[in-house]
Formats: sequence, C-alpha cells, structure tokens
Amino acid sequence: MMLLDDLPTPAFIVDKHAFQQNCKAARAAAAKNGIPRLRPHVKTHKTIEGCIIQAGIHSAGEEESLADVIGFVASTLPELAMVVKLGCQYKRKPFTDVIFGIPICKSKLLSIQSMSHELTSATHGEGCIHVIVDNPQQVTFLEEFAQQNTSDENTQRWSVFLKLDTGYHRAGITCEKAGVNLATQIINSTHLVLKGLYTHCGHSYNIQDSGVMKETTNQDHSMILGFLNTLRSHLKSSNRKFDVSSLSISVGSTPSMFSHDNALKIPNIELHPGNYVFYDRQQLWTGACSSEKSIGGFVLSRIIGHYDDEHRNAIMVDAGATALTKESTPQGSMCSVLGRPDLECYRMSQEINMIRCKSEDGAKPFPFQEFPLGSTVLLIPNHSCLAAACFEEYHVVDGGDNSVSTKSEVVEMWSPVKGW
Repeated sequence: MMLLDDLPTPAFIVDKHAFQQNCKAARAAAAKNGIPRLRPHVKTHKTIEGCIIQAGIHSAGEEESLADVIGFVASTLPELAMVVKLGCQYKRKPFTDVIFGIPICKSKLLSIQSMSHELTSATHGEGCIHVIVDNPQQVTFLEEFAQQNTSDENTQRWSVFLKLDTGYHRAGITCEKAGVNLATQIINSTHLVLKGLYTHCGHSYNIQDSGVMKETTNQDHSMILGFLNTLRSHLKSSNRKFDVSSLSISVGSTPSMFSHDNALKIPNIELHPGNYVFYDRQQLWTGACSSEKSIGGFVLSRIIGHYDDEHRNAIMVDAGATALTKESTPQGSMCSVLGRPDLECYRMSQEINMIRCKSEDGAKPFPFQEFPLGSTVLLIPNHSCLAAACFEEYHVVDGGDNSVSTKSEVVEMWSPVKGW
C-alpha cells in the first residue's frame, strides 16, 4: 500500500471521487438550466481515464436529470489523438465528435486530416473532427488543402465551428458585419461545412459577483442570438438557402458554467467547461467551486526547511514554479495549503515555496511543530490546468466522501498526454 506521504515530491494528486462528483454536478446543472448537452474540454486533465469519467458512460440509471455528453474539445494534437483513439475504440459519442478548440493553422492540417480519416474509417463515417475558424485566411488555406486532397472518389470537406468574440476579446471574430461575412464565406465554400458557433466566456474568470456573472452569460447568449438573426437575414437577402437553426451553439467556461441557462431558447446549445474536473484557487474565488472538498487536483510537496527567526518565521517546501507555475489569482499568493486558511504561500522560486502564517505584519508565530521536516502538505494550485501540465503522471486517490489527506492511499496512476 502506497500512501501520499510515501511519494517522491513534488507530485500531482487527483482526487477521483471529487473528479467524478464535479463531472456529475456539471451535467446536472446544465440540465437544470435548460441546456441539454455538454461538450467537456480535456485540456485540464489530458487523460484517457478523465475522458471516460467526463463521458459519463458508466453512470446509467442515475435518478436525477443529467445533460447528455455529446462530444469533446481538445486544444493540442496529442489531446485530439487521445480522444480519437477512444472514438476508434468505443465507436460512439461522445468520443467520436471532437472540436479542435483553437483557431486552425496550416501546419496542423495534415495531422488532423490523418486523425479524421482514422476516426471516420473506424466509425464507418460517423466520427467527425471539427476545426475552429475566426479569420478569412483560414478559409482560404482550408480550401486549398482540401482541393489538393480531393479525388474523383473522395471530396475533402472540413467541418467548421465559427468562433465569435462575445466580450472576452481574445480569439474570435466580432459578431457584427465581419462575422456575418465570414460565416457566409464558409457556407458558400465547396470544401467547408459550417457546423456551429463557438464562444468562450473567458472574462468570467475575473468575476466573483453572481449577479455580474449572470449578466455576462446573458450578454453572451444575446450576442449569439443577435448574430444568428443577422446571419439569417443576410442569407435571405442574398437568396442563399441555409438552415441557421441547424447550427450547434457551443458556449461557456468553468466560472460561468452554473450561470448559463437557455431562457432565450437558443437551438442546439451546448456547454463546454474544462477546469471543472479539478477546480483550483481561482474557482474557489469565483464561486464555481463551493469548497475545498470539490478540489480534484493538488500538488503534494514536502517540507524541507524550518526558519524560526524574525526575518522569515516560515517553512520551505519543495514545490516551486516548475510544479505550480506562477499563475496569479485575485486572492494573491502562489497557492494555498489544503485545510489551512491561516497560512499563505508568500514567496516562490523555481523549485521551492515559502509558507508563513497570515498576519498584517508577518510576525504571527508559525506552528513549526505541526509541520515537521520531511512531512508533506497538499497544495491547491492557482490554476490546475497549468500545474497538472508540469507532471508526467498523476497519483490518484479515491476516499469517497472522506477528505483527502497526506495519509490517503494511491489507488491508480494516470498518464496525461504531453506536447502540442
């Protein structure tokens, strides 16, 4: 029996029970809010085991209403290959329907085409990989690639989600004339099929107030509905027949996940959260994660220094920026110690982290006796997606409703896919 205390540190720890409960809660919330479909993102965990839990394929017979998991989103080619592998194995949704979730670039087309052929062959044409477009030049090189790979027996066609900017101002084309023109360009293409619209409520990560969060999701939906109506009118005036109501509408983020509803009756709406499987300090702040018991991903670290002097009054642990990253959160600090709100991680270097008691002047005596040299602590990262990506393997515990501790037993090992 291997306990967390026995592991080399730093190590990434997954609470499987919390992971499972978080996946179930996301599906339940979506269904309750009138969104019948969930398309989880795999970028947080990057594992086959995590995908299977997100898919909910072993949750038959659940009494409460749960949203159907209809597909996945992936952000890297290894993530995409992982889902395609599952699609070829299971030959059923959600594994056979996946969006490559960043704007497409020419250098990735050959790899995606190869995976697409593998998936469609294994599923007798039922599987599909969708690409994200938000620039007219992407349409041009997708068409050029398709033309070069079209034969008398096979016509290459790309399934496309048009990414819209509804307020985050990162990726996505505007919902105004430029967006309508790009959608029309895709619709008119011989080699592209407009499958849906994709938005990301990334600005919700900086919102803590539930009222403001609701306003943000309402704005997202209103802008999408306005875009659909404008596109419909534009196509009608151009005598171009296209069923706008057939488009899939993919929305959301983890912080906004519980605030999205379908009061506007947007057709074919789906939710695509990702971080919700692990949560982290950021989501404790936004309120998406209600308590530390829902945290599904930790960094195990060992105490390697005691500094009982007036300048420090702190301990040192062996998990630094290479295990946690230096991602910031509105609360400040680099991470937190599970179950110890009285402590703060106030100073980080590449391989180490300093922890002290919270106080205005930093003079509160540290309880060194509670943290012997060589003992371990569980750290909650600011951003679990980034912290998890620092590790080659995850140590999995499953204590049910019992709280995770450094005495929890390791029951599984998960290996995340790596690279881009």
